[in-house]
Amino acid sequence: MNEFSFPIILSQDQHEMGLAETNDGPIHFTRLAARAVLTNDKGQVAVMHFTKTGSYKLPGGGIDEGEEIIAALEREVLEETGYTITDIRPLGTVDENRYFCGMHQVSYCFTARVVDFVGTQLTEKEASEGMNLRWASSIDEAIAWIQSGNTVDEDGSASGLAMMKTRDIAILNAARTQQST
Repeated sequence: MNEFSFPIILSQDQHEMGLAETNDGPIHFTRLAARAVLTNDKGQVAVMHFTKTGSYKLPGGGIDEGEEIIAALEREVLEETGYTITDIRPLGTVDENRYFCGMHQVSYCFTARVVDFVGTQLTEKEASEGMNLRWASSIDEAIAWIQSGNTVDEDGSASGLAMMKTRDIAILNAARTQQST
């Protein structure tokens, strides 16, 4: 599936985090995802903003059946940010049990640099949520923006937002560590 080695960045379980929702149920499927800490030639960090909820997340999303991890990463980044990417480096994985949607999610995480802007290709749902790219001046600012989300994620879940914030902050901290080595 990939040619990289992926150390574990974070494992999180919604219930172990003390998060509960009325629709919690058993885990009944696994979703694979690819995410990235993207930087531009100014050293800024890409963060996706949802104007409808005020929340933020790192670029990335689901890996389609039979799709290679890097191909999924390139596709998701292009769709959401409008940029092609280069200098892709593995960071690790984030493993999550999300009972509010019955999902076990494994996110393959990377760093990369944006190259050419060719235009976004947002899904109808992403566009309706007001998803747009913002450039943070640093990893610290990206973390502050992610922490500022205080309602729900793009799917209307408070638990989902809490887990997304924990996940993306751990990924950003892993990128910071990788930068200093």
